[in-house]
Amino acid sequence: MGKTQNAGLIGQTAVLNRLVQLGYEVLMPWADYLGYDLAYLVDKEETHFGFFKFRTVEVVRVQCKVAWLSKDGGYIAFNTHKLTNRLTKKASYHGIAEWFGVYSPDTGKVYMVAVSESGKGSEMKLRLHPTRNNQEKYVNWAKDYEF
Repeated sequence: MGKTQNAGLIGQTAVLNRLVQLGYEVLMPWADYLGYDLAYLVDKEETHFGFFKFRTVEVVRVQCKVAWLSKDGGYIAFNTHKLTNRLTKKASYHGIAEWFGVYSPDTGKVYMVAVSESGKGSEMKLRLHPTRNNQEKYVNWAKDYEF
């Protein structure tokens, strides 16, 4: 198993572990081409029809990622797009997954980031420490995404 595959497996396992710790029922997709790594169920409502009970649930798809630490240690970053067409064209996860489950080996934490928040860039940064110029606008603080 290559280094990238091993890192991906570690990240997916960390996200899976965190979801299970929080009491979610987690599903694993049968096919690896679906664009998400796992899903979990969220109870919506229970309806009663005489003797019958119907449970309505929402399936939430998660694409797992491993974040890397910036050289200055100020933020972690992760890829928000996947490579297609023989590793030359990037494709977004919009419409394929609802969340990125991001594991950072450097912080030891899992972060949940909505795919809809990832924008059009190919990576997203989660800031651990203030910028040198104390910029606050458009900053995604890692602590706000801890799961």
